[in-house]
Amino acid sequence: MAPSDPDRPGGSADEGLVPESPGEAGVSVPPLPIEKVESERLLENEVRARLERDGFSDDQILRWLEAYWAEHDEGEAEDVVAWIRAREAQERSG
Repeated sequence: MAPSDPDRPGGSADEGLVPESPGEAGVSVPPLPIEKVESERLLENEVRARLERDGFSDDQILRWLEAYWAEHDEGEAEDVVAWIRAREAQERSG
């Protein structure tokens, strides 16, 4: 049984997330423009505990946030988790 996740209604962990790096999921991580670094770090702090509970390492979390910010100008923690889940599912499906 999956561990409880207090950030989600119903309390179960996401079955769609796999603790892997973006590269392992086929997602490139371009350099982050300096003007996005502060926003990326703030969002990283918001989503860190959530992804750590799913088994992601510090480096994996940082790389995923860098990849997310390469495609987005803003977002919430839930947006990042959904985006990671979609990218991982895309890689697994082919």
